[in-house]
Amino acid sequence: MERKKKRIKIITYENFPFGGAPANLVRYISLALSKEGADVEVLMPTGNVYGKNIKLKPKKKGNVKNVIYRHLGYSKHPRNYLGKLLDLICGFFCTPFFLIISNFRNEFDTIISYNTHITRILHLILIKKFFNKKLILILPEFYEKPSSKSLSLIHWYDFYFGLKYLTRYADAYIPASHYLKRYLETDLKINKPILVLPNLMDPEIFRLETLTPFMPGKITIGYAGTPSRKDGVVDLINSFGLLNKNHSNIHLLIIGDVINGNSVIPKLKEIAIKLECNENITFTGLVPFSKIPELLNSCQVLTLTRPSGISAEAGFPTKLGEYFACKKPVLISNVGDIPIYFKNEEDVIITNPDDINSIVEGFEKILFNDELSNKLSVNGFNWMNQNLNYKNMSQKLINFI
Repeated sequence: MERKKKRIKIITYENFPFGGAPANLVRYISLALSKEGADVEVLMPTGNVYGKNIKLKPKKKGNVKNVIYRHLGYSKHPRNYLGKLLDLICGFFCTPFFLIISNFRNEFDTIISYNTHITRILHLILIKKFFNKKLILILPEFYEKPSSKSLSLIHWYDFYFGLKYLTRYADAYIPASHYLKRYLETDLKINKPILVLPNLMDPEIFRLETLTPFMPGKITIGYAGTPSRKDGVVDLINSFGLLNKNHSNIHLLIIGDVINGNSVIPKLKEIAIKLECNENITFTGLVPFSKIPELLNSCQVLTLTRPSGISAEAGFPTKLGEYFACKKPVLISNVGDIPIYFKNEEDVIITNPDDINSIVEGFEKILFNDELSNKLSVNGFNWMNQNLNYKNMSQKLINFI
């Protein structure tokens, strides 16, 4: 029996098609669905956000391998307060208006939202109810409540109450972790289809013909992402400080910075200076996505030393698939779904979170054992190809939709 062709609108308030982990996940979900014959369009209510040093001009409308995407308001998020407010207001009203017009044109039957905030899914729930559409929610992580009374606290309440009180009205869910799956089933008492999808990616992007070491003559440990305490970069630098004292031929490469607000790199450099290892650490700052494969492949070991906490338990490190795609040995902390998917010293080196000595011991196992390093590289790549390659996961995803 021939399957009815799906017509899908994906809503994301994150960058698209490039510009961070959310952009990558939404891009590969859309590509996977398109590969299986679905008509997919990605809608962005607000403009893309880039760091000050990233000179990109996002298109108002474009396509990626037959997936159409369009900004409903601004294409680039303004930097001044008035512009930011107008961008949010425009996005709030443009989204339901566009979907209502699309409904009258009979252009879609399914909505997928990369968001659970009240202000971003309430109108989607109403459209689902009034026009009999299917609504699927992507749950990428669980945000920890900010300690300070600021706009970030308002943003958190917007997220939390949306998750707690509105998600139940969706038809199906795509959480990034088993923690979020349990939250839906146990805390919210939801008995609807759930597909745990830690990440998707295209390994072909990270396959390079020539591999040039970042620092010839030295072993480079690499990290890519937002270098925050939440992602364990402080623990990484502290552990590298101990390694550096005993092994002078080791170098640390930290790729990335925050997109919004002031750079976190100066404070990280201060930590490195106190540990007397700053001369062996390179901070790239923000770099375009196109540069990431080359930088990651220039390293000999890749790492993500996330500390314990709700964010680590509820999320899945999206960079992990990219690390594996480079066929490099990976060291990662034992948080969230890591022990569900991997065996220590078989697929990755697993260390204790918040434990500097454990991280140091883990690095030393990889750095000076070529046989182990090669085994981890091969097994990690094979796991990624089977579980995260969007081409191999497309059938499973379209069946779920």
